[in-house]
Amino acid sequence: MAQYRYAKALAGSCAIGIGLGVVRFDFAIVGRLMIESGLFSASSIGELSSLNLAGYILGCLHHSQLRILRDRRVTLWIALLTVPISLFAEGLSSTLAMHAFWRILAGWASGHLMSGIPHLATLGCADGQRRRASALVMAGAGIGALLGALSVGSLPMETVELAWVVLGTVAAFLAIPVGWLLLVGFRDEVRHDPEAPLARGEDPKIPSSSLLPLAALTLGYLLLGAGQTPVALYEPLLVSERLGASPMMSSTSLAVFGAGCTTGSLLASTFPRRWPTVVLLPVVACLGLLGNILFLTGSNASVLAAATFCVGAWIWLTASLTFDRLSQLVDPSELRPTWSLITMILGIGFALFAFTTSPLVSHHIDSLILIGVVVVVVQVMAELVQWFGDRGLGRPV
Repeated sequence: MAQYRYAKALAGSCAIGIGLGVVRFDFAIVGRLMIESGLFSASSIGELSSLNLAGYILGCLHHSQLRILRDRRVTLWIALLTVPISLFAEGLSSTLAMHAFWRILAGWASGHLMSGIPHLATLGCADGQRRRASALVMAGAGIGALLGALSVGSLPMETVELAWVVLGTVAAFLAIPVGWLLLVGFRDEVRHDPEAPLARGEDPKIPSSSLLPLAALTLGYLLLGAGQTPVALYEPLLVSERLGASPMMSSTSLAVFGAGCTTGSLLASTFPRRWPTVVLLPVVACLGLLGNILFLTGSNASVLAAATFCVGAWIWLTASLTFDRLSQLVDPSELRPTWSLITMILGIGFALFAFTTSPLVSHHIDSLILIGVVVVVVQVMAELVQWFGDRGLGRPV
């Protein structure tokens, strides 16, 4: 039974690798290749990235509204098949409009995978096992980014179409274990559907004592989305400006980011259960603060690489711990839809930061990064609110 649950977690990791690592993170490399090849301008690539994020937010919102098990099963199968198809299709697309269509569709599918797979992959885990299982699932984002970066980074810049084929092939390969997870996961859920009360139209059950910690957790996740933007979105630009980096170095920096994501998620799986999640969250937020400060002050490749690694580890440590913390605050029937909404809120935080600070990108990027540091300081405070809230309610921490 333990091996079966471990296999489900690994399959869930592949799904997150497809939805985030390949679809979203690896687009930074292909987008750079498209700019270098003269296919599109930097502003057009930015528009495609924004449309992909909009599709992601819509996918998360859509998934949070799915209450019937059959609807979720069909939608997740469609999302799984959509990703490799959209990536192969982008390799055949020659116009900005067609790329925009496939970017939105891939983002929608990514939102569904990120929203629905963690619940499915950890279903049936005991409380003491959930944090380890969820950490293994979240590790897929870094693994997917790392695979894509290593696969695409060495290609000549004239072969953009081949880059899309490579990413589509990576996604198709990772989709095989995810298909198995959908088959066995929904079979298990038919036996015991924790969301049956929702399907019957009963009211959600969120204890009043959980409202303040849940609000602080949600705010912290919103700020995580905003605070990661300087590194996740502008790191290749900063590397190019400060170090005169080539596209190869940009892909290497994304590989470092992916390694940080993977390390952070796997590290979360090693924390002893006696270390409360509510205490670990503010500690991990301090790691994100360190990464953003290094990113602001770094002037050589080693420091920027360390900053990128720290930020990647911070993001996915926080994601893994947040999913585990959420399971402590809400009824099992509310875990998946609430996680979908929180995941959407992270995307909104990312989008809001990117939109409001975009005028600073060209000439004031250091000021933009400084704003990111301030955002992470506030995130540390939000995570601390949960800790103090639990102590005030007499919960063990």
